Amino acid sequence: MKILSARLETSAPDASGFPKDGLPQIALAGRSNAGKSSLINALCNSKSLARSSQQPGKTRLINFYRINDAFYLVDLPGFGYAKVGHEGKELMEIVLRAFFDASMSLRGVLYLVDPRVPDSPVDHAALEWILDQEIPLQVLAARSDHLARTALDKALQEIKKHHGLSQLPLPVSSKKKTGLAEVWEELMPLVIG
Repeated sequence: MKILSARLETSAPDASGFPKDGLPQIALAGRSNAGKSSLINALCNSKSLARSSQQPGKTRLINFYRINDAFYLVDLPGFGYAKVGHEGKELMEIVLRAFFDASMSLRGVLYLVDPRVPDSPVDHAALEWILDQEIPLQVLAARSDHLARTALDKALQEIKKHHGLSQLPLPVSSKKKTGLAEVWEELMPLVIG
């Protein structure tokens, strides 16, 4: 995928601020600090398009990145970060549900998991909820370069089994830029179709 333009279009806490132009949207979801911002930057060949934070739970708004004036990559707040507190978690859940309910242009979800934590209960609950929405889903094993090949292969199998997925997660690394072409291969039919 050749990126001709990529920009932050808007950040919104609720549907009133979502883009209304009807362009296709691909959401990026995952636990807090899963690497969504880093992946957006890697996919768009940018170092600073999406700001990544070392402090989990920082993203509270839904960020819409307009790509090639053709579609949006949508950075959702992270699931299940304990330090934001009960009230903060409920607010994030409301924001996420509002997005899924209000977005008429959502074509698919990229869900990032950490292959070093293949049995995360937060991931399990989030994936179960997303699968119930009947939206095309691609699970990505982010930061896959942190594991040796044998350990990664084992983790991918465990993630698939533990979360009841129909296929293995796609291993990606924003740092080493591996797996990005495969992500675009998965996304393009959703964006074009």
